[in-house]
Amino acid sequence: MTFTTTAFWGFLMIKRTTIVLAISFLAGSAGTSFAQTIGFADAIDQLAISCGADINKYCKNEGLGGGRVRQCLLRNQASIAPRCKASIAALTELLQKRAAARAAVPRVCDADIKRLCAGVQAGDGNLMECFYKAKRNVSPACQQAVADAGYEVELAPSSAPGPINLSSAQLVNTLQGVEAPATPISAAQLRQLAAQSLTDPSRTERVNRPPLFAQLDQLAQFTIAIQFDFNSARIRPDSFRAVGLMADALNHPYLQGYRFLIVGNTDAKGSREYNLKLSQQRADAIRAALIDPFGISPSRIEAVGLGEEQLLNPGKPDAAENRRVQLINIGR
Repeated sequence: MTFTTTAFWGFLMIKRTTIVLAISFLAGSAGTSFAQTIGFADAIDQLAISCGADINKYCKNEGLGGGRVRQCLLRNQASIAPRCKASIAALTELLQKRAAARAAVPRVCDADIKRLCAGVQAGDGNLMECFYKAKRNVSPACQQAVADAGYEVELAPSSAPGPINLSSAQLVNTLQGVEAPATPISAAQLRQLAAQSLTDPSRTERVNRPPLFAQLDQLAQFTIAIQFDFNSARIRPDSFRAVGLMADALNHPYLQGYRFLIVGNTDAKGSREYNLKLSQQRADAIRAALIDPFGISPSRIEAVGLGEEQLLNPGKPDAAENRRVQLINIGR
């Protein structure tokens, strides 16, 4: 069996327990079984498809972050569709089995780790990249442990409508390669600039308003359309996959050592104050979902809403393309 390294090397640097959403199928070949798994994007999409109607019926006020959608479905399990029940049960069982297998990986693969990247220190964001770039086979025992743990996950391209539809290679290439912005950037700094912008007389006119922070557009990033309920920060089930795609990217070995901004943007319909508040709530909702259920470390992601202050199409402030989420690499 050929070893696919992507998610395995990501695991080696995580010092906390994470939940990997994966759905597997087994195939036999000459008496040998092996597992193939899919990533966050496909796994959460499966749940959204199976439970979408029940989510909209019983959990329409619950957000994806914090595991609240799953908790709501469990509270209403007497009423939800059999297909939804089966999806929840299968995913729960799989995660439990995966967790047991993951606990064994560091012990089983210890010799391979030391052999492939001796001298690389854990914790600095370079160990996973070393393993991934080595592109060498590990021992059969380690191969099996990794397969059982579900770490042979490849990134899934986005199939949702939006400004981009990247392959896994394009997605990672788009986000990597940044050491540090020339000017340090933080969510707190951007929130302060956005608040000051509301009282700046030179920014009163909406048409062709200059960007709030031009340097943002010069950083490695990708933009994706995520659908929310009207005037709400609740992520719609048909956009669960888009958030899963972001999680898949953040878990890639080449990106594990970096920090990111989640930037929410609106069009210019409504008041600037309201748009700023709503965009912050939506960015916060995406960050919450990336942390739980997707297990991204809170220290790696900050959320900020810029409302209509950083329009993609400043000549048409009300245009739909201005409603977007940016995932921006801000360095190590």
